[in-house]
Amino acid sequence: MIFAQGGDALGRIDFTENDEFISFEFEGDDLRVTPTYMEGQLFCSVADFVTAGSEFIRDGLSTRVDAHPSLARNPSVRSLAMEVGLRLPGDSSEIS
Repeated sequence: MIFAQGGDALGRIDFTENDEFISFEFEGDDLRVTPTYMEGQLFCSVADFVTAGSEFIRDGLSTRVDAHPSLARNPSVRSLAMEVGLRLPGDSSEIS
């Protein structure tokens, strides 16, 4: 997947295996999500979207680091973990 900023859309995720994409646009306090692979649009609050995204990253990253502990030494992994409040092995302070 490729994330690209463009046009009036807040952002867009393009899928490399086909021509489909998902666009994101602000609509007040909500986020409008428009996938090309289905009819209609989806709406959620920006706060709910950010919370769900952070939980998804935290859970996935935790699973990957548990399976491959050496990932915890990767600076990019550590930075991402800090952004979503995930404490990795070797952290010197608690993150809540």
